[in-house]
Amino acid sequence: MTITFHLLDAMDEIPAQLRDGVMGELGAASERIARIVQMDRLDVVVAAEAWVIREWGLCGYANGPGRITITLDPRSPRLNDPERPDRILGTLAHEMHHVMRLRSGIETYTLGARFVSEGLAQCFEEEVGAPTPFYALALDDETAKKMAERARPLLSATEYDHDAWMFGRMGDPEWPRHAGYSLGYRHVKAWLARRELSAIDAASVPATEITDEW
Repeated sequence: MTITFHLLDAMDEIPAQLRDGVMGELGAASERIARIVQMDRLDVVVAAEAWVIREWGLCGYANGPGRITITLDPRSPRLNDPERPDRILGTLAHEMHHVMRLRSGIETYTLGARFVSEGLAQCFEEEVGAPTPFYALALDDETAKKMAERARPLLSATEYDHDAWMFGRMGDPEWPRHAGYSLGYRHVKAWLARRELSAIDAASVPATEITDEW
């Protein structure tokens, strides 16, 4: 597996101890993921950024078929949590699965496709040994059923409120936080179980094949 890590920190925003710890944990995470899937020609950029998952102090983005960005908020006390190596493992695996779908050429940008992409990436986090991310478990059964029914007629929509579905609306109980992640995880995990497939097996499965059973 050929992954190149790039630290962007010209202004020394990331303290040396944090920088060295995170870069070491990313290297260990890539070795662990390589036991399951090999990926070549991938750049992973690490940079300081205030916009992160607040519960973790870090976040990840798949910028395209050849690049992932991992962001850290050096001011966040959550970066000192003992769970950080697991969170880094899960984040890297999550974004690598997105890259696999981008490279497959089947990724589309409907609401249903977003649910599928996020659901598969969360299931892949589990497959590499990371804990189930909290955003996969954001909804109780009653709320999940309600949000799934709301989503059903919009699964093929290309114009939808992405932020509301994925991140919620603060103070609005009609739009709970991480509903899209949780719905995607529930549906995809059940779909994979019925077919006895892994998230890697389904990396190039068209989203509609999965959402047809919504």
